Amino acid sequence: MLMVNRQLINPESIVVVGASNNLTKPGGKLFYNIRTGTFKGELYGLNPKEDSIQELPCYHKVDEMPDTDLAILAIPAAFCLDIVRNLASSCKTRAFIIVSAGFSEENAEGTAIEKELVALCASYDAALIGPNCIGVLTPAYQGIFTLPIPKLDPQGCDFISGSGATAVFIMESGLQKGLRFNHVFSVGNSAQLGVEDVLQYFDETYKEGDSSRVKILYFETIKDPDKLLKHATSLIRKGCDIAAIKAGTSDAGSRAASSHTGAMASSDMAVDALFRKAGIVRCYGREDLTTVASVMLYPRMKGRNLAIITHAGGPAVMLTDSLAHGNMDGPQLKGAKVEELLTFLFPGSSASNPIDLLATGNAEQMDICLNYCETIFPEIDGIVVIFGTPGLAPVFDVYEVLHRKMLT
Repeated sequence: MLMVNRQLINPESIVVVGASNNLTKPGGKLFYNIRTGTFKGELYGLNPKEDSIQELPCYHKVDEMPDTDLAILAIPAAFCLDIVRNLASSCKTRAFIIVSAGFSEENAEGTAIEKELVALCASYDAALIGPNCIGVLTPAYQGIFTLPIPKLDPQGCDFISGSGATAVFIMESGLQKGLRFNHVFSVGNSAQLGVEDVLQYFDETYKEGDSSRVKILYFETIKDPDKLLKHATSLIRKGCDIAAIKAGTSDAGSRAASSHTGAMASSDMAVDALFRKAGIVRCYGREDLTTVASVMLYPRMKGRNLAIITHAGGPAVMLTDSLAHGNMDGPQLKGAKVEELLTFLFPGSSASNPIDLLATGNAEQMDICLNYCETIFPEIDGIVVIFGTPGLAPVFDVYEVLHRKMLT
């Protein structure tokens, strides 16, 4: 039974257990991020030592509180079970996010508490994210205690991560590339809901034109390969693209993952085969993942022929090799139109593909080359640009040209 529910995705009320006026503590930062974000419902703090939190109501005991959809816990692991039980029974709370550590990733006692939490949530049909995570971002609320907090965009990617810190690093990398996000789920130990379960939710609620068509995933363990295969293939049939990292496939990496989120080892060959069968693009690092996701957010190319425009010959040669290894092509350009294009470029430039502007190439020439590839050369399906600074002239005017083209 799928446990992702309305209270988790779009709650009308939220309580932060362990809320604080100290923004250097997780409970304080969680409360602040929700209070200053997009959340429009009722927000409460629960802390026996405070009368108000950041100028909003704070309760000392659960039995003083009104009914509340979602609880986010930032308290020691030993206290979580009683709080969840009391909130579920007294306040009809049906969604819980536990950011606290000290559970199955730490010791047997923590494992036992985690199992009791899962059983308790199941008895109330309540959703549980975590423990040992940074929280959740949805269009309705910003339930995390970390930064960055991207401005969410319905046309951005949905991101599910088995690690909170890794989620932060991946968002940082993506934002530098202009990658947009729609939902972000950090599932931590995945005691109840793991990456596969949230992917199932995205599959079963997918609406063409409304839902994000790009999903990016970070796994430290794949708990249910069959579920992953089923819902990944279903989403891809609906027109989605999925990219993922699976960490902890070496012996040393498996030990590191186990101490981090209690993850279990997976054979690298098995992961590779599973991703290939599902149609998931496998990535091996955050820069790889966020670059692939950024490309996926653009309209799909209808063919396999790419033009390379550059002012650096060596990188263009390496990219041409990579395209060939990836079943793509950089077709040679010939004919009168190629000779015509050369008249706009400096002597010594090449226009046969790669199109090499030389280190002295400028924004006007870049614009002309892009226009030729877009409208004059029918064999070109897409364009890749390699352009940095050779130290001879400012390059920001070139970037303005590229930015304008990417928006049209």
